Formats: sequence, C-alpha cells, structure tokens
Amino acid sequence: MTPAGHHPSRPTRRTSRVLSILVVCAIAAGLAWATIALAPHVPRERIEAWVRGAGVWGPLLLLAIQAAQILVAPIPGFFVPVLAGILYGPFLGPVLTTGGTLIGSVAAYWIGRSGRPLAERLIGDQSLAKAQDLLKGRRWLALVMLFLVPFSPSDALCFVAGIVRMEWKYFLLAVALGRVPKDAAVAVAAALGFRFLH
Repeated sequence: MTPAGHHPSRPTRRTSRVLSILVVCAIAAGLAWATIALAPHVPRERIEAWVRGAGVWGPLLLLAIQAAQILVAPIPGFFVPVLAGILYGPFLGPVLTTGGTLIGSVAAYWIGRSGRPLAERLIGDQSLAKAQDLLKGRRWLALVMLFLVPFSPSDALCFVAGIVRMEWKYFLLAVALGRVPKDAAVAVAAALGFRFLH
C-alpha cells in the first residue's frame, strides 16, 4: 500500500519540468548560435542603407512583414526576427517581432475558424495536414511545446488551432508562452550577435 500523503508521481513531474526547462534552454542556445553564425554574412553597410531608406516607416514595415509571413507561405519567417534584431537592436527588435507575431498568429487563428479552404489557399493543404497531425488529439499545452521547437510549422499550427476550434483564451496563452518567447529570443540573439561580431 502507498503511505498516506505519499505521491509517487511528484518526482516524475519534477523530472519532467526539469527536462522541459533544459530543452527550452538548449533550443535558445541553438537559436543564439545560429543567429551569431549568420551575423558576419550580413554587410553592415547594406543594413544601414536599408534603415536610412526605410526612415520612420522602417519599424512598422518590419512589423507588417512579420505578421504577413505567418499568413502567406512563400515569405520566409525565421529571418524576419533576425532582421529585426540586427536592424533595431535587442530592445525594439524583439518588440517589433513579437508584435507582428501576435497580429499574424491571431489573424491566422480567425482565418482557420472561418473555414479550412481559405487557410489551404494561403499556406497549402500539405502544411495544414502536417500541422493537424502534430496537434491531433492534444491539448493546448502541447501547442506551447510545438511552438518552441525550431522550424516547427508554427504558422500552420495557428490556422489549425482555429480549424479545430481550440478555445480562444488557450490559443492566446499558447502563443504567449511558446511562440512569442521564441521569436523574441531570436531577435535578441541576432542583435547581440551582430553587435559582438561587428
């Protein structure tokens, strides 16, 4: 018999939490290394010229691009937070990135809720099917972990969350806990890596 007050599952839960923290730290370290490795290949002169050319509209343009890349498949998403960090530093860069991420993710969710056909036209039926297989039968906490995994189909997962009618508040919580920190970490790593190597 199990002694009163003894909960054998507690050590397992603690172990799972520690492993989850270690996985997140490893992911963050990997993203930081990747962005630092990319920094020397981006000429400072070209970036400065781009910033001067964009003027006061540069931050808003970048925020819009970050939101749009979630909704339109051909726009590459990983390099937008990198660009935000390099162009606007470790404070404004992550703010722009996370702002665009929130706007794009929310828009994708509501497009998914309105029906699958439009989502398929925007990002393709194969991307949606892959994301649906990953999320199938899982709770919103699984979405947090999926968002944290590098190169996971995060955009498609936002559409699928709407298609399967995940509760709105849990979807927002998953984005806030998973997707936003990852994109912010990429922007910060890019900013610090670029400054260190230039």
